Amino acid sequence: MKRSCFIISIIFLIVLNLQAKEFTSLEQFQDHLKRESQRVMDSEQHAKIKSEKEVRDYNVGDSRNFWRWDLSVMPPTWEQSQATCRAVGENCYVFVSDDQWNVNMDQAVVDTVMNYLENTTMAGNDFGAIQMDEDLFGPIPDELDNDPKIIVYYSALGMFNGTAFDGYFSAYNQVTEQEAQQMNPPGHSNECEMIYMTCHPLDPTDPVRISVLSHELQHMIHWLGDINEDTWVDEGMAELAMVHFGMPDPISSFNTNPNLSLNTWDQLWADYVKVLLFFTYFDEHFESEDLIKDIVAEPQNGIAGISNQLIEHGFAIPFEAIFNYWSVANYLDEEGIYDGVYNYQALELPIFSHSYFHNDFPVDQSGTVNPWATKYVVVSHSNELSLNFNVNNNIGLGIIKMGNDINSEVEILP
Repeated sequence: MKRSCFIISIIFLIVLNLQAKEFTSLEQFQDHLKRESQRVMDSEQHAKIKSEKEVRDYNVGDSRNFWRWDLSVMPPTWEQSQATCRAVGENCYVFVSDDQWNVNMDQAVVDTVMNYLENTTMAGNDFGAIQMDEDLFGPIPDELDNDPKIIVYYSALGMFNGTAFDGYFSAYNQVTEQEAQQMNPPGHSNECEMIYMTCHPLDPTDPVRISVLSHELQHMIHWLGDINEDTWVDEGMAELAMVHFGMPDPISSFNTNPNLSLNTWDQLWADYVKVLLFFTYFDEHFESEDLIKDIVAEPQNGIAGISNQLIEHGFAIPFEAIFNYWSVANYLDEEGIYDGVYNYQALELPIFSHSYFHNDFPVDQSGTVNPWATKYVVVSHSNELSLNFNVNNNIGLGIIKMGNDINSEVEILP
């Protein structure tokens, strides 16, 4: 049926900065710990221990005690338990807490996990998550144990207030036990490259949970590449790892509330989704060899670091323009209908909600938009319209005109 009116979507694209807040989430706490690990590592003693550490390796059946967090309480408490090596690969070991063996984790599960770590991804690659992450993001650290293999440690991580945890990377393990005690707050170190994963109460073979292996491994790589990176960039790269692995996190929440600042982090589900979408869009539309890897290793953080590497790789486009294109693509993308800068290749997006809809005129509407965030306003009318805007900050303004009698048009105003 032919449409008799034009739909004009007005997209407010605010591009200001917010100052950092004190951490209020587990991710922000871990971000703080990365900086603490950097502080205690800057010593001659750490360099001496690193250079003299004996080579450590494991065989199937070897046991040792590991420190980990009990995440059933907040703040987390420390506990130590015995675990046994259940598989050895070219790039990793899989350890399982002894109290979970043949309870919530068995050899079949270990074999499934090891296959995805070493041999394949859900995207069908002929290499596993470890090589995939190294190729995309950079080398895995080998700080203390002189063993290039990482440890993937499965245990029951617990739940807190109904929230279960997939896994985590801890910067405590990148320093010695003595240095971990000097961090704020004091902690414990297993003195090895390690990823903690859950086998209870969550299913360790759930496809998204297996994909989280690539997510947590990216955090370890980013620790080496840029130890004090902004949380939103680190988490965005970790979400991008899951996209490349072939099983991204589900896209929800952010599409119903796009007025969230891209470069702030409050540990909302929408925060994960917004950075998933941004870095997937960025990766698809700004293809250059090692661009993502070089952003991970870039000393500057956040928007400044991304902008530096865009210049280094020959892209003469400001970050503000990329943000504007991305915001329009989120609204327009419909399985590749729109070519060029307004679509995604690897993802199918849900509908993005508009903040206001107007079809009765004249209308006078006011509102606010968060820094580096977006609001969508839909105006439906069959005749020409005059649109007037009064703004008191720098914004980007996208005008999308859609109708059957004309080709869809997009114009982004400075």
